[in-house]
Amino acid sequence: MRHGVTGLVVALILVALALPPLLARLTGGHSPTLIAQLAALAPAATVPATAAVIIAAATAPWLAVLLAIPAVILWIWQLPPLRRTSYQAAAGPSRASGSAPAIVSLRLFTINTRGGAADPAALLRILQSHHVDVLAVQEMTPRMVSRLAAAGLAELLPFSHLDPRPASAGTGLWARWPLTPLAPVPDLTAAAPRARIDPLGGRPVTLTAVHPIAPMHGHANIWRRELALIRQTLAAGDEPQVVAGDFNASRDHRPFRDLLAAGFRDCADSSQRRSWPGFTWPTDEGMLPVMRLDHVLVSRTATVRMTRAIRVPHTDHHGVLAAIEFR
Repeated sequence: MRHGVTGLVVALILVALALPPLLARLTGGHSPTLIAQLAALAPAATVPATAAVIIAAATAPWLAVLLAIPAVILWIWQLPPLRRTSYQAAAGPSRASGSAPAIVSLRLFTINTRGGAADPAALLRILQSHHVDVLAVQEMTPRMVSRLAAAGLAELLPFSHLDPRPASAGTGLWARWPLTPLAPVPDLTAAAPRARIDPLGGRPVTLTAVHPIAPMHGHANIWRRELALIRQTLAAGDEPQVVAGDFNASRDHRPFRDLLAAGFRDCADSSQRRSWPGFTWPTDEGMLPVMRLDHVLVSRTATVRMTRAIRVPHTDHHGVLAAIEFR
């Protein structure tokens, strides 16, 4: 009897740990700051919620049924959306010409370098081994630009559009093809450069690299405003788009879901080959990542062939690699 009571108490404690992230997620992860932070922990909350159901099932099945409700809700939120065949992928051969339209393929890698601390040599090895065409870098300092240049980045990706800044506010783009600079996303704390590429044989693609402020230290309202500014800027474009960076947000935040609803898909969710759940933060000092803050977003007409998270030494974020096709 005593063991049964102990089990019930443990189950209730575990579900109590899972409820704050669940409730924060239900509210949309809006401000105040604590709500946004708790919503980001919804993936981790699935662990105590599931454990509570298992423990309760051994002693009180009726309680296990009740505790299964929050566990199931948390799991549904974290399961990847069903893949959808894009219009472009389904288009097939042109009836008029009898041939398939040209396919533009690009492989993009995005990484938060932790104030320029990431290992440039390791980063270049990743770019080489995965045949990357576009690199997006956040927290890019002037020193990081020099270190990447010394490591030979220009030999792989000769074109760039950079806005280096001290500490964590710099952002940059490198590409295999010439970059035509566009107006950046306005009024953000960190740089958000935009540029157009015109891959050989394909239509232009707009690239955007972003790093909205984190919803911490009383910055939740700024974080929400910056995500709204990114959404408004991107929604105004009519070309195929790729948006990459550390969004400091996940699908557990309503502002990020609003951004996706404006006409974008997260490559990690829609890829034909993906390493789910693809968590990217935190990764320093042997920590196990528990949330996906780094994303590559694409226009809904794109086909995403592959997405994976890749460790880069000396930074607290995994990088994200995506292979994308436009017709």
